[in-house]
Amino acid sequence: IAKYVEISKFPPVRRDIAVIVDDNVSAQDLMEALNSAAPAVVREIALFDHFRGGNMPTGKKSLAFRVVMNDTEKTLTEEEIDKIDRSLKQTLVSLHQAQLRS
Repeated sequence: IAKYVEISKFPPVRRDIAVIVDDNVSAQDLMEALNSAAPAVVREIALFDHFRGGNMPTGKKSLAFRVVMNDTEKTLTEEEIDKIDRSLKQTLVSLHQAQLRS
């Protein structure tokens, strides 16, 4: 069944969130945490990088997610974007002991 989604005339904003977590933490668990914490203006969250080995500590992996935000009513301000970004990152830190990557 097709679902109607209003197309915004305002520009989307993309932010990446990269974290280091224990090997036993699944990308799906992190995705579910992000989706649960995301406000309505978050339109999409997608895993785009998964890395183990190299200079990664033993028992750890790096995961990176792309977050697309878009409001149908207005252009999002930097303050609003930063607040959402911080909130999503804090969710991963508090629920999954994720370490933020820069």
